[in-house]
Amino acid sequence: MLFADPVRVVVPSTLARRLAQVCTLEMDGHRWAAANVVAARQVLEAPDARAVLDALRRRLARAVPTAPGWAVVALPERLGDEDVKRAAAGLLATLGRPFFSIDQGGGLWIGGESSPEHDQASFGGFGAQALHIDAPNVHHVPDYTSLLVLRPDPAGGGVSLIGDLQEALAHLTDAEQALLRRTEVFEGRADGLLGVGAPLLPFPVVAAAAGGGWPWIRWAGKLLDDPRNHEHLPVLRRFAQALSVETRAVMLGRGQLLIADQRRIAHGRTALGDARFAVTSVRRCLLQAKVAFEATAIAQLVAAEAGVGDA
Repeated sequence: MLFADPVRVVVPSTLARRLAQVCTLEMDGHRWAAANVVAARQVLEAPDARAVLDALRRRLARAVPTAPGWAVVALPERLGDEDVKRAAAGLLATLGRPFFSIDQGGGLWIGGESSPEHDQASFGGFGAQALHIDAPNVHHVPDYTSLLVLRPDPAGGGVSLIGDLQEALAHLTDAEQALLRRTEVFEGRADGLLGVGAPLLPFPVVAAAAGGGWPWIRWAGKLLDDPRNHEHLPVLRRFAQALSVETRAVMLGRGQLLIADQRRIAHGRTALGDARFAVTSVRRCLLQAKVAFEATAIAQLVAAEAGVGDA
């Protein structure tokens, strides 16, 4: 694993504030309100937003073969929390329709302050979190996931991990890849989720994607610890080893938004600092939202003259 120093997509203050002004956190059920999607896209189609939109296309558009499938977007640090959430949602709307899969009563963005009371490896815990995609055990895996930092870990922990699933698969032999396509595994439960279809247990590790392109690799590090997967451990461990070679570490700061295409990228984190010394008011605060791919979303529309193929 290597530390990456990504070229962050920097959102100018004027653009971020305009997004925060025209967007709300209103929802249509589990999806961000359609009026918000329209308003955000209008702002980001303006001439002064061209650089930001093109950068998102280069890194995240599925029509760009060289797109790495992930991006770090930097919003102004001084923007208030509510404005950061509205502006970040607007940026997600360039890729499709933002939504939540778990209703926590707070709208689009789920999560909050990390706590030692949470399971150590959970989203809000203090421990390390193995590489995974969100909701691998449902019929419709969320196309994109995102992590928004309102407050980083004051102890300097919680480094985000980015693993390239497709590059990891390429490290395996043809026989190993074929085995992963035949292998069906179990991971957790998938009850009460929204916008992702019915639970799928067991599920194939590797499966062709509807419409072609990259296959879906339904990966979670916890597969290795589930006794139901015991007979498949050799090939699962081989893939985990390959994925570790294709993993990079990225430190996210206040107002930074990590977006990952789940058909390409798994994410995780290192452990946070010692919970005994974490004062409640300054603990890490991290939020998450999903995006359903839309081919007509403005960051998915790639024109030859935009030069977005030169990622």
